[in-house]
Parts: sequence; C-alpha cells; structure tokens
Amino acid sequence: MDKFQSKLEGILMPIGSKIANNKYLKVLQKSFIAVMPLTIAGSIALIISYFPFIDYVVPADVLNEIITFLDAMSSATLSIVALFLAGVIGYYYTRQEEHEGIFGAIVMICCFLIVTPMGWNEEGAFAYIPMTWLGGQGLLTAMIVGFGGGVIYNKLMNSKMTIKLPESVPPMVAEPFKMLIPALATFLVFAAVRYGMSFTSFGDVHTFFFNVFQTPLMALGTSLPASIIIVVFIQVLWFMGLHGQNIAGSVMTPIWNAAMIANLTAVQSGQSPQYIFTGQFFTGFIWMQFVSLIVACLISAKSEQLKAVGKLSIGSACFNISEPIVFGSPVVLNFMLLIPWVVTMAVFVLVTWGFMQSGLCPYPLGADIPWTTPPLISGWLITGSPMGAVVQIVNVIIGTFIYLPFVKMYDKQLVKQEQVGQTEA
Repeated sequence: MDKFQSKLEGILMPIGSKIANNKYLKVLQKSFIAVMPLTIAGSIALIISYFPFIDYVVPADVLNEIITFLDAMSSATLSIVALFLAGVIGYYYTRQEEHEGIFGAIVMICCFLIVTPMGWNEEGAFAYIPMTWLGGQGLLTAMIVGFGGGVIYNKLMNSKMTIKLPESVPPMVAEPFKMLIPALATFLVFAAVRYGMSFTSFGDVHTFFFNVFQTPLMALGTSLPASIIIVVFIQVLWFMGLHGQNIAGSVMTPIWNAAMIANLTAVQSGQSPQYIFTGQFFTGFIWMQFVSLIVACLISAKSEQLKAVGKLSIGSACFNISEPIVFGSPVVLNFMLLIPWVVTMAVFVLVTWGFMQSGLCPYPLGADIPWTTPPLISGWLITGSPMGAVVQIVNVIIGTFIYLPFVKMYDKQLVKQEQVGQTEA
C-alpha cells in the first residue's frame, strides 16, 4: 500500500504542482475571478426575469417591461464579458512582469477591439461594434489576445524600445511616455493580423478562432466522457491533499464559462440552452458529493471522531464548504474512503446528465450563482425548475448508499483505535 501511495504521489504531485504554479494559468484564474461580479450581476437579472412561476404572478405586460429593464443590465455585463476579460488578462500579466497593470489592460482592450469586426454605415463611416464577439463567443479570442498581446507588449517594455524621460519627471508623467512605443508596436501587430485574416475564408480573427478552436474545444470539454475523467482527476488530487477544483478549474473554467454564457445568450433570445456541462452544473450538482459522506457518517458512525466530524460539518455543508469533512474524516490519503470518494462524484455526473438529457430536468440556464448558495436553492436557481432541487436530493441519496459500506468499515477501525487508546490511558 505504501509503495502504491508513493508511486501515485510521484505521478500526480509534479503534475498538480506544475499546473498550480503555471504563470499563465495563474493569470487566467485571477482574471476569471475578476470578471465574476459581471457574470453574477448579469445572472441576477436573468434569474429575476425567468424566476419560476413568475408568469403566473406578474401580468404579462408588466413582466415584459421588467425583462426589458433588466436586459440593459445583462447587456452591459455578460454581453461584453470578453472585452473585459482581455483587459483584465492584460492587467494581471503586465503586473506579473512588474510593469503598470492599468496600461497593460488599456493596450489589450484596444488590441481586442482592433481584431473585432466593425459596423459601417452607408457613407462608409464607422457606426457600431457588433455585440456578437464581445460576449461568450469571443472568450477564446480575448484570452489569446490578452496573453499574446501581453507577451509582445511586456517584452518591448523590457527592451530599449521605450521613451525614457529624465528622473526629475514624475512617474505618473513618465510611465505613459515609456509605454508609448511598445503599445504602438503591439497595435500594429494586431492590425496586421486583422488585415491578413480579411483575405481568408474566415474573414476575421474571431470567426477563425471560434470555428477552428472554441467550438471543438467546447464540444470536447462539455462531453460526458471528458466530464467523468475530469471529476475523477479532481477527486484523486483531493485524495493527495491538493485542491482538485482549483487545479482542474485553471484549465476547464474558460470552457465551462463559454458554455455558461452560450446558454445564457440562448435563454435571453428565447431559445433553449444547449450545454449541460457548464460551471453551474458542477457547482450545483457535482461538487456537493461530500454531503453524502456527511449523511453516511451521521447515519452509521459509532466512533467519536466520525460522529463529531459529521455534526460539525453540517453547518458548512449548507454553504457548499467541504473542508471540515474532507480534512476531519480525513479523506486525504485515506484508502478506505478512496473508492467512494472517486466513484460518487462520477455517479453524480451520470445521474444529473441522465435527468437533463432525458428532459426530466431542464439544462442549466446560464445563471452564474455564487458557489456558496445552499443546496436545493442552487439546484432550483440553476435550472429555473424545482426539478433541479429534486436531482440534488436524488444524488445525495445515491451517494449516501455508495458511502455507507465504506464508512461503516472505516468506522469500525476507528472504534477499535479509540478503545485501544482508552485502555492505554
């Protein structure tokens, strides 16, 4: 057992460490956290507009006015989230390179707009920027522009291609002049890319990245097999003492967020959401698998340790906080709980997918609710239906039955250890 554990640590620890410490993934993680208030604000507007049974309570004409009023809020947040993301990535990447982050943000927003198709009026003058590529469909382009432009801009900032004013000039005046040439050169690069793409069958950068990369990546990353593999990987990382969601989320969050915004856009347009596997799918229905472990402990535990941990974990479980049961049981490096710890989450994915795929439960609407939203409420809000809460209950019941035999076996071992400890005392 020790050899197997050492071998597993030797394989997974370096992988987890490299992912967690990758500078690009760290910037990406910070950036998505930074734009989270926008997605939550837009989601609140969606939840209010499509709250369950609201059409039975509020007259149709009044409801239409409310939806029109709230659409302005979602249009100013979710509908242009890609534009903000490009700027935030530029900000954090530039700060990481020890330059003024705000200038990096401004440059990346400009670069993103340079490659974005413009709308022209009949006189041939610039008239508008289409919203199509400023939201979910432009997320991949925003990331590529943010990092690509960030690398170019900061390399030039580190070179001698800057305007240096005398030291007597205040920094607030000197910095804008210092970044002038690097910013201009970065703009020229993206203007050249835009011009070159106009001669291709795609027509523009956004269409190229969306058709060639984002659509296939979303199809792969939001598939059932990929989702099962991801949750198994996450649980094994937790078993090793690593924060599985944080590590895997660094890679998967862009895909899940793009799917979330695509669902939200579809709902706002009066269409049906098309993706099951979004960030809310995992937040609301999958990560809560630890609740089954708590219930199993409360039902069957006879040892003082599991009884105490089970009771203490109830409060935190109401807000989706798993650490008390994870480290109190403990799950980390506990081979007696490894099988249910991994299997339960995979089963949750299958069960929830089955309910949604069969039409018994609606797909996630795209509402980005806080991860601390209590179970049952979260399931209802994510799907806009009480069936979301029903699926959560079904998951917990199934998970409890999976955990019970293993918890009983582990509990017997703890009881013996406690008896030995009392005898020795």
